[in-house]
Amino acid sequence: MSGALNDFARSFRIRKMFRDWHKRGYDAPSPAVVKHAVLRRHNIDGATWIETGTAKGDSTAVIAEFAPRVVTIEPQADFHKAAQERFRDTPVVDARHGTSETVFPELLAELQGDVCFWLDGHYSGSITFQAESDTPIVLEMQTIEAHMPHLGRVAVLIDDIRCFDPSLPDYKDYPPLDDVVDWARRCGLKWSIEQDIFVAVSP
Repeated sequence: MSGALNDFARSFRIRKMFRDWHKRGYDAPSPAVVKHAVLRRHNIDGATWIETGTAKGDSTAVIAEFAPRVVTIEPQADFHKAAQERFRDTPVVDARHGTSETVFPELLAELQGDVCFWLDGHYSGSITFQAESDTPIVLEMQTIEAHMPHLGRVAVLIDDIRCFDPSLPDYKDYPPLDDVVDWARRCGLKWSIEQDIFVAVSP
C-alpha cells in the first residue's frame, strides 16, 4: 500500500473510532488513538518502556516511535509469533513470550535508569490469554515496588481502571481502586486518571 493510501486508511479508521465513541456517549473505553496520546504525554525522554499484553502490537508500534527500547510481553503464542514477525525490522522492540508472573521479576532485575510501564495485559475475551486470574496486575505492582530503589524516574500507566471494582462479578479478580492509589503513594508517585488509564509518575 502506498504512503498516501496508508494515510487515507489510517484517517478513515480514526474517524470511524471517533464516530463509534460519540455513539457511546464518549463512555470508556476511549479509542486507541486517544489512549496512545496519553502514553506519549507521559513518556519520560530516553526511558525504556515495558508493555504487558502485546496483542496485535498496535500500542507497541506507537511506543517504538519515541522510545529507545520497548520490551513487550505476550503470553498468547500466536500473538507473540505475530509480534516477532511484525517487529523483526524494528530493533528497538524486544518481544518476549511468557506471562508477567514469569517474565516480570527477571526483567525488572536487569533494568536500570528511567522506565515507563504500560500495563495492559489482562483477559478481555475472544482469544486473549486467560490464566487462573483475569489480571496479573497485583503481582506487577508488587514487582515494580520491589525494584523501585534501583530504578530512576518511573511512569506507570494501568489501562482499564474502570475494571478495578471487585464487587462487580466481571471484575472480581481486580484489586479495588483504593489499593492502587495506596500503592502509588507508597511508591512516592503522583497519580491521576486519564481516559480510563491510571497514571502514576515520579514527581
